[in-house]
Amino acid sequence: MILSMAKAVNDAAFVCCFMTQEYEDSVNCKLELQHAQKLHKPIIPCMVSNRKVWKPSPSKWLDLITGSILAVDFSNISEENINTKVRELIDRIKKQSSAPPAESNATFVKLLKSVRQKYLEQNRIKRIVNEEIFFPLEQSYINLAMVEAKEQQEKEKNLKQQRQNKQEQENEQNSTSKYNLDKILGTYEEIHGVKISIHVEDIFQKCNNEIKKVLVLGRAGIGKSTFCLYVTYLWAKSQLWSEYDLVILIHLRRLADTNYPLNKRYTPVDLAEMEYFQQDPLSEDARRLFKQQYDKRKFLWILDGYDEFSQSIPEQLKRVFDNIRETQHHILTSRPYAIDLSYDVKMEIIGFTNDNIPKYIEQFFGQIKDDASHSSSKKLKLLNFLRSNPSIWGVAHIPVNLELICSLWSNNDWIETDTLTITALYDEIIEWLCRRHLTRQHINHTAMTKLVVYKQCYNELRFLEHLAFKAMENNNIMLPPKLLMQTEAETECYLSEHPQLLNMGIFKSYDDSPIPNQNETKKQHYFVHLSFQEHFAARHLLRLLNSPDKHEAINYINNNKYQQRFRLVFVFAAGLIATSHYESCKNLFWTTIQGEPLDLVGIAHVKLIIECLNEGISQTVDTERAAFLKFISQWLNICITVKKLGVTDNLLESFQRADSLVNASLIQNKLIQLLQTQDIPARRIVIQFILKLEISNPIPKLISAILKALVDEDKYVRGSACEVFVRMSEKAATDEVVHGLLNALRDKDDNVTKQAINALVKMADQIPTKVAIDGLCNALYDEDSNVRCRACEVIGKMGGKAATNQVFNALLNALQAEQSSVRCNACEALGKMGGKAATNDII
Repeated sequence: MILSMAKAVNDAAFVCCFMTQEYEDSVNCKLELQHAQKLHKPIIPCMVSNRKVWKPSPSKWLDLITGSILAVDFSNISEENINTKVRELIDRIKKQSSAPPAESNATFVKLLKSVRQKYLEQNRIKRIVNEEIFFPLEQSYINLAMVEAKEQQEKEKNLKQQRQNKQEQENEQNSTSKYNLDKILGTYEEIHGVKISIHVEDIFQKCNNEIKKVLVLGRAGIGKSTFCLYVTYLWAKSQLWSEYDLVILIHLRRLADTNYPLNKRYTPVDLAEMEYFQQDPLSEDARRLFKQQYDKRKFLWILDGYDEFSQSIPEQLKRVFDNIRETQHHILTSRPYAIDLSYDVKMEIIGFTNDNIPKYIEQFFGQIKDDASHSSSKKLKLLNFLRSNPSIWGVAHIPVNLELICSLWSNNDWIETDTLTITALYDEIIEWLCRRHLTRQHINHTAMTKLVVYKQCYNELRFLEHLAFKAMENNNIMLPPKLLMQTEAETECYLSEHPQLLNMGIFKSYDDSPIPNQNETKKQHYFVHLSFQEHFAARHLLRLLNSPDKHEAINYINNNKYQQRFRLVFVFAAGLIATSHYESCKNLFWTTIQGEPLDLVGIAHVKLIIECLNEGISQTVDTERAAFLKFISQWLNICITVKKLGVTDNLLESFQRADSLVNASLIQNKLIQLLQTQDIPARRIVIQFILKLEISNPIPKLISAILKALVDEDKYVRGSACEVFVRMSEKAATDEVVHGLLNALRDKDDNVTKQAINALVKMADQIPTKVAIDGLCNALYDEDSNVRCRACEVIGKMGGKAATNQVFNALLNALQAEQSSVRCNACEALGKMGGKAATNDII
C-alpha cells in the first residue's frame, strides 16, 4: 500500500490534500504528504473542517507543511460554495500546471512567505499611551456596516453637482470667494445611507464587477488601521481570501517624497519592494513574476489612509496609485471627508457596539497587574459611570476614546464628572502623559496643579503644538526631518537639548532606511494618532490668538473653517476655550468663526457652530448659548421645511455628534413645533429626524408630542413614533405612553403594531406593572383576534415579569379562542413564562 502511495505521488504533477482531524491523525496521510514535500511537488491544501471547530495543530506535521500555503476552503457545504471552491481549485491546478521554472517559483514563494510571516508577527494591538501592553489582534472588535448603494450614489451625484456649481460661481467671483461654499451638501461623512451590518469575510459579496473594489469609511479613531491589520492577519493564517496569492497592505501616509524621490518613475513592484523588501531587494526573476501575477490580478491591495494622502499625493506616485486603484482588486480606507472617488460598494466601520464596551473594559483591566478585587471594582465603577452618563457613553463607542478613558480611569475615578467632551478627554490624557514624563525625570509632581504641570513641560508642549500646527498647514501626516528642524528654529527648542521630548508617548519615529539611523532628528515622525495632531494644532491656534501674532491665527480660521479636514481642530479649539487657561481667547475665537468670510449657502456654517458649541458646553453664558441655539433652530426649521432629505440628513449628522444640544429645551421645542405641521411629508421628515437623535433627556412636552403622533393619520408617522419610544425606552415609560402603545396594538398597519410591541417590551422593566398588566389583559379580551395575538406576544416577551393570576386567567381564556392563531400565541406566551405558569388550571 505504501509503495502504491509513493508511486502515485511520484507520478503526480501536484498533490491536493483534504484536511480534517482524521487526515492529521493518519500515519499514511502523513507519509504521503511528507513524500510529496520531499519531491518538491506543488501542494494545494483544501480545508474540509470548519476552522472554528478544528484546524491543523500548530507545530505538528500538517501545519508545518501547509501552514504557509493558502488553503481552498470547502468547510461551507452549501451548493453555491462548493461550486465556487471547485472552480477555485481548478484554477489553482491550471496555474500550477503553467507555473514558471521551479527555481524561480521557489524564489517567489519565499517572497510570499516572508510577507505572510510579517503579518503573522503583527498579531497584537499596542495601546496608544503604553505600548508595553497590548491586546491580541484576534480579540479586536471590527464592526462593519454596508452602506446602501442606491441612496449613496444619489447623494454623491448631488454633492458633485453642487461642487460643479461652486466652481462655476467661483470663476465669476473675485479671489476671496475661494473660502466660501467649500461644502454645500456636506462631505462623505454626511452622506451615508441606510446601513446594514456585515461580516468581514462577506466584504466582497456586493462586488458585481470583475475587479473587486471596496471603500471602507470611518471617523477618527474608529479602527480603520486596526481593520487593515486584522484582515491581513486572517489572510496570513489562511482564514480569509484564499483566492489571492498575496495581500499587500500599503499605509498611504508613507508614500511621501522623503521615501520616494522625484527622479524615478515608480511601478507597483517598487511599492511592494519599498514597503516589504527594502533590506533584501527583489531579484529580476522575482520582479518579473510579481508583474505576471499583478497583470493576472492575483493580488489584493489594502490601501490604508486615503485622507492622509489625498491632499498632497506626490506627483511621482500618482500614476502608480491610480493604476492600482483602477486595475486591481483593492480595499481603500479613509476618513469620510476626503473622498471624491466613485465606489459602487461602500462600507463603514461603526466603532464599538453597546456589547463591545463592557468586553473591552474587561480586557483592559484584566491586563493591569493590580489587586484582583481592586481591579474588578474599578472596571465595575467605570462601566456604571459610563452607562449613567449618556454623553460619555456616546464618546466611548469610538475605540481610541475608550482606550483613553480606561487609561485615565485606571489612575483616577471621575465619579463627580457628568459630562465629558472629546477635548476634555484629550486634555486629561496629555496631563497624565506630562506627569509620567516628569516622573521619568525624577521630578515630584504630586502637589502640582494641571497648570503647574504644563508649565514644567512648557518647552515640550510648545514644540509639539507648533509642529502639529505646521503639519496641518502643510498637509503632513508623516513629518519629515526638515519640518522638525524648522520647528526647532522657530520655537528655539532643540531636540539635542531636550531629547526626552520624543519619548513622551505622543510622538513616534519611523525609520524605513536599509541602515537604521541612530539620529532621531534624521528620521520621519508622526503623532500616535492623527487626532492628537489635531488637538495640539488647536492648542497652538489658541496660543497664537492670545499673542501679538493673532492675525496669523485669524487668517488660519478664515481660510480653513469650512474645510472638513480642519473640523476637529476647530472643535478642539472650542473645547479648550472652555478651560480657564484659554478663556481669554473666547471672544476673539467666536467673533472670527462668526465673521466674514461666510459660507454662501449657510449649511456648512451652522454645522460648524453646532459642533463647536457642543464641545464648549460650559464656556458660554446663558445669553450667548440661547442666541446660538436660536440660530441653530432657525436652520433646523429651514432644512425640514424645504423637504430636501440630502440637506436634512446633512444637518442631522452634526446633531448626532452634539448630545448636549439635542437635549436643550429650545431645540426640542422647535422639533415639537415642526411636528405640528399639517404637511404629512414634513411630519414624516421631522419624526424620522427625532428618531435618529440620541435624546437622553426628553422634555415632557416632547414625549407628549410623540404620543400624539401615535394616532397620526399617516401610518409612517405612527410607526416612526413607536420606534422613537423604542429608543427612548425607560426615559418615556409613563402611564400615558403605555396606554398609547397598548392602543397602538389595535393599529391596522403591521409595522406600527410590531414597533408598539417592541416599545412595550423595551419598557417592561420600567413601566408600572399594574398599568401594563391591566392594559394587556384588556387586549386579550379584544374582539379583534390580531390584537389578542399581539398582546400574547408582548406578554411572552415580558416572560416572568407578567406572571400574575390576572394574566394567567386571561391567557386561559385565550386558549379557548376559536382562532388557532390566538391559541398558539397564548401557548407560546405561557411557555416563555417558565415554571411560574405551571399552575393546575393551566396544566
